[in-house]
Amino acid sequence: MTPSSACSSLRPVTPPKGLGTEKVELGFPSPEPLPSLFLHRSEVSAERVLTHSKVEGRWVPVTWRESRLAVEEVALGLLELGVGPGTKVGILSHTRKEWGQIDLAVMSIGAITIGIYPSLTGPQARQLLELSGARVVFVDERAQRVKLEEATVGLEPPVQIVSMEARIEGGGPHTLDELRRRGAKRRRERPDEWVHRIRELKSSDVVSYIYTSGTTGEPKGAMLTHANFHYVIHATNLLVPYAGERALLFLPLAHSLQRYASYLGLITDVEGWYAESLEKVRENLVEVRPTIFALVPRVLEKIHGKAVAAGHAHPGLQQRVFDGALGALHEVGHQRRGGYEPGLRARLKAKFADRILGQRIRDGMGGRVKFIGSGGAPLPRDTHEFFEDAGVPILEGYGLTETSAPVCINTLETRRIGTVGRPLPGTEVRLAPDGEILVRGPGIFGGYHQNSAATAEAFDDEGWFKTGDIGEMSRDGFLTITDRKKDLLITAGGKNIAPQPVENQLKRHPFVGQAVVIGDRRPYLVALLALDPEAKNELAKRHGLPDDANALQVAAVPEVAQALDRHLQELNADRAGFEQVKRWAVLPHELTIESGELTPTLKVKRRIISERYGAEIEALYRGS
Repeated sequence: MTPSSACSSLRPVTPPKGLGTEKVELGFPSPEPLPSLFLHRSEVSAERVLTHSKVEGRWVPVTWRESRLAVEEVALGLLELGVGPGTKVGILSHTRKEWGQIDLAVMSIGAITIGIYPSLTGPQARQLLELSGARVVFVDERAQRVKLEEATVGLEPPVQIVSMEARIEGGGPHTLDELRRRGAKRRRERPDEWVHRIRELKSSDVVSYIYTSGTTGEPKGAMLTHANFHYVIHATNLLVPYAGERALLFLPLAHSLQRYASYLGLITDVEGWYAESLEKVRENLVEVRPTIFALVPRVLEKIHGKAVAAGHAHPGLQQRVFDGALGALHEVGHQRRGGYEPGLRARLKAKFADRILGQRIRDGMGGRVKFIGSGGAPLPRDTHEFFEDAGVPILEGYGLTETSAPVCINTLETRRIGTVGRPLPGTEVRLAPDGEILVRGPGIFGGYHQNSAATAEAFDDEGWFKTGDIGEMSRDGFLTITDRKKDLLITAGGKNIAPQPVENQLKRHPFVGQAVVIGDRRPYLVALLALDPEAKNELAKRHGLPDDANALQVAAVPEVAQALDRHLQELNADRAGFEQVKRWAVLPHELTIESGELTPTLKVKRRIISERYGAEIEALYRGS
């Protein structure tokens, strides 16, 4: 099908009244550079706390005034290094306050931020530097610096590394403290330079190249502007006001979701608390007691799975009490989602259940959470209902790197489980004849850096961005994501199958951490399963296997194999024959970013999996 013929038969979806473009005309301020917003906020909220970070075991606040000084000194220090308008500056760091300060400093002098996931390997980081042209890179710890130094040997021009650590063991040309001292000196000599440079910025200037995950090939750098982010943060804040909230920040700032969320603080009083690390998020939730934060669906699935597994680990009576509480909460939640008010008996049972289960779930998240944002992948319905029934609203949304984050979001007033919500005010969404989601609006990127062919391919003749996702739209404008267009499997019998729903069901078993369904041009579906690491270790201990037992040894235990077989049979029971997974195999280890099997946003690289585990796949089709 040609682009023109596809456009002629598009099915338009008109946002419901109150969610259309008229709100952009009525209430949106004109786009302006993000540093201008920062400058204004730092003046009107100078002594208000902007962020908190853990320093030597104590949460230390940073005010807007202190943050402004840090941003200005870094910006002027970068000018001393030769950075200027259009220069690309990399940040290879975990999420922390310095990431945000450096990002604002870079954009305030017209330079462009290149976020690099700290989980990338050295060669992968080098690839992004080569693609973007960045030759100044900030790193947050010695291990990242060593990795980058080794990976960029021979790269011309050479990379200038700036370490966020106060001291560098083994030498190194620059530290963040040194850069700030140079910037402070320049500030004394030219006190008005930084503000003057901010006032020269245009809203159409590029803020960042955010590189796509590269599931099907070379990463592409989406060029996002001040205007893109300005629109998205205002449109989101219009639907879900954030003033006065306390947010825990820990998702990667190299990703558009956390980046856009961090910019929300430029227009509303949100207090950000930076988690110490991913490993300490659970501990930090209890300490910080945030009212809002964002999670990827897989983390929510794990919390759900562990809670259920813990409840079922209790003996007899306690397990029945747990199941009863779970059922009582779900009954009331189900009725309310259907538009019915539960009866008195159901409400009383749910009130008791909330004391013994719901409150425990909420306390594990700090006890004050108003809602959790979820995006990046579909959230399984049973997981979503579990949290909603426990009194933790989940606002699922949808967006891509190329859309500067959200295209659609659910709100507290209108959320609907199983959907990603309605389009943002001012954003248009259409479905192509094959179900592909097409988007147009102020948040859409301008193209890929130095990749005109990919840019042309990303848009149709009418300027609609082709997301590559397949979806369905309800009559009242709620969007549901069903799968990735390129992930669709076409069996040898000509049946089209979306693998993600099947994989999500496979992962609901407590033994299964990851699942990849295979079946393109094959007679039937098979699955490759990676055991959940914690479950694997527990199973090994339970069955007397050595501490270093691998997943294959654990899967060979008859009880484990039989449990996985039963899970597969239950999954297949409600599916047509061509949708059933006929055989499965356990992989020797988890799929990881470091092994190249997952993208930094945890998406499966199906081509890599198919090539790397070709022998296992062929064995499944031989019936071995």
